[in-house]
Amino acid sequence: MKNPRLWEKTNYILGGLCLLALFLPQFQVRIWDTGHIEHLYMWGGHDKVGATVSGLLYGIAIFWGIAAAVGLFLAGRRLRTLSRSAIAWMNWAAFFLAVELIFILSAAEEVLTDLRVAQLHADSFASFGSWISFIVFFLLLFLPSRIKNALFREPKS
Repeated sequence: MKNPRLWEKTNYILGGLCLLALFLPQFQVRIWDTGHIEHLYMWGGHDKVGATVSGLLYGIAIFWGIAAAVGLFLAGRRLRTLSRSAIAWMNWAAFFLAVELIFILSAAEEVLTDLRVAQLHADSFASFGSWISFIVFFLLLFLPSRIKNALFREPKS
């Protein structure tokens, strides 16, 4: 499919999803002892279950999420001019999403650790925001090579 406009729009959609994921709940924390269920957002939510998480941790995760979205928007702009640097920007965006997911997992683990210290049994489950980030990350593992083969394949002689 040698249609650069399609791939450009795909990058813009994925970048928009990266930004949308920042506003959705990242994790659901369920405390089994009390039956309490709470969602963790990028701006907090941990205080409702009595846990403490550094705002710096959330800030770093937000930074990486925004960096991934910017990388995808830049990749889309580069695809408009059929520049090979678009593939590199997509690979960087995948890296940024991986780092964002690490920080999101760290926040959830910090909440669970605080709850264990309080002698409460709890589990965390991925919610919409972290699932969107993971799916975009997974797509970015395969999409750059697909675009490279579709748009930048050298003609065989």
